[in-house]
Amino acid sequence: MFAGGLVAFLSPCVLPMLPVYTLYLVGDGSQSADQRSAWLGVVKRSLGLLFGFVTLFTLLGAGAGLLGSAFRKLDRGTLDIVTGGLLIVFGLWTADFFHWKGLRAPAWTSNVRLKPEGFFRSALFGVVIALSWTPCLTPVLANALILAASSATVGVGMLSLAVFALGLCLPMLLFMVLYQWLKDVFTWLRDHQPLLRRVGGILMILYGGWMIVSALL
Repeated sequence: MFAGGLVAFLSPCVLPMLPVYTLYLVGDGSQSADQRSAWLGVVKRSLGLLFGFVTLFTLLGAGAGLLGSAFRKLDRGTLDIVTGGLLIVFGLWTADFFHWKGLRAPAWTSNVRLKPEGFFRSALFGVVIALSWTPCLTPVLANALILAASSATVGVGMLSLAVFALGLCLPMLLFMVLYQWLKDVFTWLRDHQPLLRRVGGILMILYGGWMIVSALL
């Protein structure tokens, strides 16, 4: 799940937008006369953003686990084969071997003009931008939800998507807070983004294949 979040971090809706989100999160904090107060504000906004991400994805995980529990009576081998097949399909999509249009983000997310000021506004900002990313996060997020649903329990589903959110949000926050010192790393990730996403997609395909083979043996 954490690795899936890292793959999501490399998606076109996240990685190229880091400089923009850095301006929102850090602003002029590094240039402020009161360095300690400015960076405390950055930490507060970062924690709020993280809270918003984890809360949203945890709720999605609860829904996936609840849905999976409805299929608990199905034969486990059959469920693993179906899950593995879906993982392969979305892995192919993540690796860009083919492309479908993703889910539509809620229309209101494009009209929200919200800046992360303070913990709670930053948390709301995190929820809004996570929802706005749904079109290009669809294949990776779908795989995470499929795995959460296969657990057939709400608790495991929530925990799984919380870990996914951490894999997505922690490197994003790291790069935003330390952007000035990580510019070269960011440039390398941006230039190699298609290759890294393809590697992540292939790993998903292999995992899905392993689930199918394990169920058949």
